[in-house]
Amino acid sequence: MSSASFRRLFLALVPLGLAAMLFTHPPGGSQIYEDVRDDVDAWLFVHAALLLFTPLLGIAAFWLISGLKGTAATVSRVALVFFLVFYTAYEVTVGLGTGVLVEYANGLPPAEQDAVAGAIQELNGNAILADPSISLVLGFLGWVVAMLAAAVAFRGSGAGWGVTLLVGFSALFAIHPPPIGPLGLVCFVVASVLIERHKARAERAVTTTSAGLEPTGTTT
Repeated sequence: MSSASFRRLFLALVPLGLAAMLFTHPPGGSQIYEDVRDDVDAWLFVHAALLLFTPLLGIAAFWLISGLKGTAATVSRVALVFFLVFYTAYEVTVGLGTGVLVEYANGLPPAEQDAVAGAIQELNGNAILADPSISLVLGFLGWVVAMLAAAVAFRGSGAGWGVTLLVGFSALFAIHPPPIGPLGLVCFVVASVLIERHKARAERAVTTTSAGLEPTGTTT
């Protein structure tokens, strides 16, 4: 498999796999323990998968904007770093941490569950790591800014409005529970397909032109 083929498969399969997985995301709610306790296995699965998929999605986004130049492209790349650092921190601490504590509380006698439920609620209200928090806001904005800046960069490079809007709507993944998160990822995939198709046509045109310019006679 060529590197270009691998890149195209990666750009399609990673977001689609993440989108499919997100449809198993439990809804959650304001009373965390009570809302998650019956769906704790699904909760742990989703947030463990996000721990894997978040860096893979970051790689896909870097590949998507590879070759773009200018201020908007630079802003997009910097914002992706914020997304990778802070969104991952949020998902690991709050997502997996909440699931582990809920699973632990489920194994306790009912009289002891209230104490752990209070700790879970406190964890999810922490100003540094919870929802909302510094980590979530920086991670959320990292992805949103990265995709909006990428849309501006693609438009500036001559991309049509279809690609521009699809890249911009990819920002919806920042709200990852379904259906919004998966919709943003589908936009990312469609944009990737269109961009990669354009790159392939451009590469073929360059190859054809180069072949036509090669000398066919003897050199002097």
